[in-house]
Amino acid sequence: MRSTFLVFGLVGLVALPGCGGADRPSLVTVTGQVTLNGQPLSGATLSFLKDPVDPTYRRPTRAVTDASGNFTPNTYADSQGIAPGKYKVAVSKQEIPEEFNAENPEGTAVDLVWVTPKFYSDFETSGLTVEITSSGVTPAVLALESTGEAEVENTQMTQPSNIP
Repeated sequence: MRSTFLVFGLVGLVALPGCGGADRPSLVTVTGQVTLNGQPLSGATLSFLKDPVDPTYRRPTRAVTDASGNFTPNTYADSQGIAPGKYKVAVSKQEIPEEFNAENPEGTAVDLVWVTPKFYSDFETSGLTVEITSSGVTPAVLALESTGEAEVENTQMTQPSNIP
C-alpha cells in the first residue's frame, strides 16, 4: 500500500502543470537587426511584449544585440526562441560610467547617457512592433532614428520635499 502511494505521488508530481514544460508555447528561433541612424547598434537590450497581451503567456522575452546589431530573442534560459505572434518592442542602450555601482546607485550618482532615444525604451512610446512567424521576424530590421542630441539622466535619488 505504501509503495502504491509513493508511485502515485511521484506520478502526480511529474504531471503538475508547469513542471515539465508542457505548458510552454512552441518557440521559433528568429534573428533580426537593430540600427540607429542607419548603422548597426551593438549592445542594445530588446524586450518583447505580446500584443494584445495574452494572460496565459506572460513570460518575458529579451535579446541583446551583437556587434553587427543582430539579435535572437530568448524566452527561457534553457532554449532560444520566441512564441509566434505580434509583439510590441522596447529597445534601450545607455553608456554607464565605470564608477557607477548598480548595487548602491544612491551612493554613486553619475550621468547615464542614453545612446538610444529614451522613448524607445517603453513599449507604449517606442512605436516598434514585430510579427514573429516560423519563417522569421517582420520587419527584419528595427530602424531607430536619433536627432543626435544625447539624453542624459543623473542617477542621484532626490528626496521628496515633504520628507525631512
